[in-house]
Amino acid sequence: MTDAGPAHIGQLYARKYFDESPTWSVWNLLTAKDVFALREEPGFEGQDLYFMLNHPIQYAYLCGLVVGFGLASAKGADKYAILELDDGSGWTIEVKIPRQSGEVNGAFGDTPETMIDNVKVGVDMGIASLYLEKRPVRVGSVVRVKGTITKFRERQIELKRLFLVDSTEEEVRFWSRLTKHRRDVLSKPWVFTAEQQAKADAKAAAVQQRARDKVRHERRADAKLLAREARDKAKQDVLDKQRRAVLNAGALAGSEIIRAPWEQPVKKP
Repeated sequence: MTDAGPAHIGQLYARKYFDESPTWSVWNLLTAKDVFALREEPGFEGQDLYFMLNHPIQYAYLCGLVVGFGLASAKGADKYAILELDDGSGWTIEVKIPRQSGEVNGAFGDTPETMIDNVKVGVDMGIASLYLEKRPVRVGSVVRVKGTITKFRERQIELKRLFLVDSTEEEVRFWSRLTKHRRDVLSKPWVFTAEQQAKADAKAAAVQQRARDKVRHERRADAKLLAREARDKAKQDVLDKQRRAVLNAGALAGSEIIRAPWEQPVKKP
């Protein structure tokens, strides 16, 4: 996709160039309001792929106050827990925590891990609790969350990393980094020139060629191994034949034939 788009958005580049983007493979510091403002573009539907200006974004990094926590509703309860995050942007956003399947009830010590390292969800008397390591994460805690942007009815963050914010200074540092990321990266369209595209194409072609060369090398190595095994077998067959010939050289005629008892010649009295 290479539509120019409105001038303030910038050109939308083909998917093959996204690895060269300053936003594609990084945790983008965003607010909940930002996440809901991201655009979906024709041709990228259903890929959990969103845009700010022409920046492709898949990973989000947010900081805020936990204002709610519980299991997903109905049949989703054994699959997900939901943390509600308020970052002061005027929007709250759900953070979806994937659970290991099969367990709904059980106190902290009996509850299996979630799909995120060091994060556990306990459920006791129908009330869910969240733990980071063994520290409880309560309503009113300030947390930083990293995750992918997904959509179920509305935009959500699927959790990949969770951190407790233990001080005001730590929270201030996050907002300072967010401001810098917005100023230096997100506020300006991504420019990827024709020359840069040509270099990226050449780089991709070289990678593909190396992969093809590796396959050919492995095939040649396999063919050589099979040929060597065939030669070794042929040599062994010759040696076995020669050995049998030596062993049979002084044997009585017909001694190589083993007869059944009823085939033995009858001795005359």
